[in-house]
Amino acid sequence: MKWFWTLCLLISACPVWAQERLALVIGNNDYDSVIDLQKAVADAEAVSAKLQSLGFETIEGLNLDRRGMNQHIADFTARLDAGDTAFVFFAGHGVEIDGENYLLPTDIVTPSTGETDFVKSESIALSNLLDRVRATGARTSIAIIDACRDNPFESRAGRSIGRTRGLGRINAPQGMFVIFSAGAGQMALDRLSDDEAEPNSVFTRALLPRLSEPGLELRSMVADLRRDVRDLSRTVQHTQIPAYYDEMLGEFYFSPAVARDQATEDLPVQVMRADLELARSVGTVSALDTFLEKYQEQSENYTYEVALQLRDALALSNPPAPEEDPAPQHPVSAPTPAPLVPDSREVMRATQQALNAIGCNVGVADGLAGPRTRRAFAEYRDVSGSTLGADDLGTRHALEELQSVSGTICQVSTPAPAPTTGFSMAGTWQFKATCALVLNVTGSVRYTSAGGNKYFGQLKDSLGQTANTEIFVNEQQISGTDYFPAITVKWRGRLAADGQSFTASGSTGCSVYAWRA
Repeated sequence: MKWFWTLCLLISACPVWAQERLALVIGNNDYDSVIDLQKAVADAEAVSAKLQSLGFETIEGLNLDRRGMNQHIADFTARLDAGDTAFVFFAGHGVEIDGENYLLPTDIVTPSTGETDFVKSESIALSNLLDRVRATGARTSIAIIDACRDNPFESRAGRSIGRTRGLGRINAPQGMFVIFSAGAGQMALDRLSDDEAEPNSVFTRALLPRLSEPGLELRSMVADLRRDVRDLSRTVQHTQIPAYYDEMLGEFYFSPAVARDQATEDLPVQVMRADLELARSVGTVSALDTFLEKYQEQSENYTYEVALQLRDALALSNPPAPEEDPAPQHPVSAPTPAPLVPDSREVMRATQQALNAIGCNVGVADGLAGPRTRRAFAEYRDVSGSTLGADDLGTRHALEELQSVSGTICQVSTPAPAPTTGFSMAGTWQFKATCALVLNVTGSVRYTSAGGNKYFGQLKDSLGQTANTEIFVNEQQISGTDYFPAITVKWRGRLAADGQSFTASGSTGCSVYAWRA
């Protein structure tokens, strides 16, 4: 079957690339037993119309009871095929019970005090809905849930069912991107005032124009959306910041940028990356060769570079079996060719050996260009007057020059002992973060010692977010985890020599500079 996947890559005609766009849109206003909503139906209608203008086929349901919601969900998942784009939008009441979020149909009955099992059985578990979408094999799955309003089952006397307001954090299934209209425990506003003329909720009125903005990638869209909703809610002294849970690989555009009149070099980046994932999953050199052949005009693209490295590494770990040639009738002795260095890591290892031989000490020749190797190469260039640049490290022509050198070039000296910081992280630090999604976020964090090299902290930023954080310090190296309401961020950093500042980068792609207050 490997020939089939190779053919897929060449002609892009396999079912997995069908890329149908299908959306399930549900809005519930009119509840039988709990408080009605005013704008959920209008939100669903507006989102459905917007998606249709963007090429989505929509399955729309308004004011659905439990049977109606289940029927629409079944119709939706039955029509999804592997490779499609799946989109789910729900506006209505929702509640968190025992760590699970439930979407409420219009015929939900107000239960007696504390009857949580009844509510669970009569509602739609969000995790179950997401798992059913994921099981279809949809290539891209996005869900937007605007159900973070006040708990409709809150009781003034006795025990309420579910948390007071909003939905709880989730673990999104692999391959999905989930957006909540408000963060965990926050209430989503239906309106800013009782007499406003705006037909849509605060969240949806911010969402709609973003969906059709050409060339706006999903994660950038969410960053803009979070700011817009936050700013709108603050006009009425309320805090609402949408939460998102990202387990989706690759990029997604509701409205791609306007295509230029060029050929292969302008293929969408996300399609190229998806093709690489397919070639990677096949796991053969020939599959990667097919990918490289298809995208040879994109050789400057980072995805192409990754594919090239994967191909070389795979070829090295799985060398082809030697062909069984018949013995020649008249064997002729030939000179033994000079050994070649076939792989970039072997080039680096030979380079390290050559540097060691001329006194530019790199330590163990492991084939990896670490800080010690880069320092040794820089020392060689400084001392020898070589015309090589820093970027030539690990190239064959740099190796040839090093191997032609004799004697000791670098002066051998006893290295000074590595300094230890001796600094405490306790106290208040100011920081500035430059991110791909949200530029120039500022804030502060206060760390207190938890014993040994561990510290706990409280973080606040200019977006109005707070987080609990913990860090571990090993000499000048720092590793940390920030627990925001909507996301957990892991990061690593390095202290300056004076211990008064540090730089870091994290799993969200942000670069951080922090200094003592």
